[in-house]
Amino acid sequence: MLLAAEQSRTGVANSKSRSDSGFFKYHQTAYMIHEVISPCEALKDLISHFWVGTWDTTSQKPHTTYYVVANSLTEIIFAFNGNHPAADLLFSAVQGHTHRPNQFTVDGFYHLIGVSFYSHAIPRLFNIPASELNNAFISLDTFLGQEGVILNEKIALAQNTPQRIELLSACFMAMLKKPQLEDSLISRAIKTIRNSNGKTKIEDLANTFCLSQKQFNRRFKAFSGFNPKTYSRIIRFESVIQTYPHTANLTETAYAHDYYDQAHFIHEFKSFTGFAPGDFWKLGEAQH
Repeated sequence: MLLAAEQSRTGVANSKSRSDSGFFKYHQTAYMIHEVISPCEALKDLISHFWVGTWDTTSQKPHTTYYVVANSLTEIIFAFNGNHPAADLLFSAVQGHTHRPNQFTVDGFYHLIGVSFYSHAIPRLFNIPASELNNAFISLDTFLGQEGVILNEKIALAQNTPQRIELLSACFMAMLKKPQLEDSLISRAIKTIRNSNGKTKIEDLANTFCLSQKQFNRRFKAFSGFNPKTYSRIIRFESVIQTYPHTANLTETAYAHDYYDQAHFIHEFKSFTGFAPGDFWKLGEAQH
């Protein structure tokens, strides 16, 4: 997502372990305010966190590019031309979980509010296989139809972030009352991989759940959006984002996260972000 480099600098990443430690996180620089809010108890197994990014309208031009890096989460975003009650909603979109970097041209914005779902929440909330949103970037009303149009109207009329999060939470709670696609076994497998920061051996995991590797891969992809090995690689990458800058050097980072060596780590990092590690961290610095 657009805030990935900034999140790495502030210790906030797209991961349950970061958002569960407190209800509210706040970081401010001269040009940007970044907030992360945890979901209510009833939604915490489906939603990693809500997040808000606000840029100073007096010192910089509006953002017209939405950057995406590899992400195990699916996000719904709402973009505004400012952070005030009269601000216009410019667009809303669903950014699907992805294993590759991308960028999209959008209407210039200064304020974003988003909700980050675990990919296994997609079948439960929207009653579709998670794989249908792989690498997607589509408008909210295209995804949800009339429900999306109504939600956009409510979000546009809300006066502030707390009201918008309350509206979104109520919307997702209502979705849980509808028929859902569920696979409790794969949900447990996904949590195992997340809790190990992607270090779980996939072959052992399939055996643990008494499935053949082929069965496990098929069910895992339908419910998470990825094959299990790719999902583990992305979770490991996200754990690197979380620990920066607490590791001393790239070699230490590589071995701490079970990469073969520094070259393997750099190659993987570039495939997921489009940047070498040092250049990626500078993106966050450039926003200051």
